[in-house]
Amino acid sequence: MFQEFRRAAAGTILFVCGLLSISSCSAGENGDVTSAAAEQAIGQSTKAALQGNGRLAATSLQAVARSHFAGKDITYRRCMLQRFGSRSQPPSRPDVGDPFVSEVLGLYQTYWWHALMSPGERNRYADQLRRGLSTLLGEPAVIADWDALDERIAQELRARGYYSQLGNTPPLRELMVWRKQDSSLREVQLPERTYPVQLEVLNDFVTRGWSSYARCDRGSNGGWATDERLFAVGPAFPQGLDSEAFRASLLGHETQHFADLQEFPNLSPWELEYRAKLTELWMSQDSLRFLLDKFKRDQGDDDQVPHLFANKRVIRDLQAYLSAHGSTPARDDLSDVPADQLRAAAVDVLTRDTRTREHAASMAGTSPAMPGK
Repeated sequence: MFQEFRRAAAGTILFVCGLLSISSCSAGENGDVTSAAAEQAIGQSTKAALQGNGRLAATSLQAVARSHFAGKDITYRRCMLQRFGSRSQPPSRPDVGDPFVSEVLGLYQTYWWHALMSPGERNRYADQLRRGLSTLLGEPAVIADWDALDERIAQELRARGYYSQLGNTPPLRELMVWRKQDSSLREVQLPERTYPVQLEVLNDFVTRGWSSYARCDRGSNGGWATDERLFAVGPAFPQGLDSEAFRASLLGHETQHFADLQEFPNLSPWELEYRAKLTELWMSQDSLRFLLDKFKRDQGDDDQVPHLFANKRVIRDLQAYLSAHGSTPARDDLSDVPADQLRAAAVDVLTRDTRTREHAASMAGTSPAMPGK
């Protein structure tokens, strides 16, 4: 999950959303299982939420009767209808123990709610958020520069013992706040090289950001990359830091971002996502089919929603590559292609993309930055 940072102006928490959502097939205490119709509604709901449309996310769930849902899926449906249904109201100010932190979170949650309920007006609500934060900081005038405003808020939070990440995770402004952070050095094998990275594992969250709020905590950002280190959201990996979800969908995915930010600093958010998702497929074993299915289901045509746009490009390019090499897939989700062949195809497509970018840089009279420089 790559994010738009104050220094790197075109990013996103690159959403590591692939393995970081609760499975939609959930069993209840009485043994009931969520129906296929409800699973489809949940998929439509989470996709709409990630596109910044809470009203549509709730409507998708309301179209299927409650009796079709089981276990945690009942809780998800109830929360989404209460939060974004036709009778929902803006959230009240939360109390997290510190008045300043509570006020900041309240301003963001109010902004998120309005922007998710009225996507066409999200810029207006972002302006309201900026005014509210400026007032909270005691400024007589609105701080017009988002970078400067984010930095001020982050400094105030840190002075109170909280870590934070602000910025822009398209399509909404972001706020993540946590209390604990542990550091370690990792060596990560990517398809094209091995990369050393500084890893920060984050825990004890006050908020995991707008994508979590928009899905009633069903999923969240799993991590992100800067040009200096990786950040991993600990609660997003309930199976631990030795799991494939962590190894492929966090370390592999985000380290690819890290490497690309060094070598190709002008990549757009969806291009960063595209390359990282190919790496994620290459590193996946047990989760490979799950990822392909998710990439197929969660697609979009708006490059301002980088994850969904990249998903579509990954599936399209893998299909084209396999067909060109005599293995035309019979199924749109590539589920009929042998796993080893899919992983090899992902590497070749990534390598081809690298060579294309290196050639374009050469023709333009520039050259990609050397890793680590």
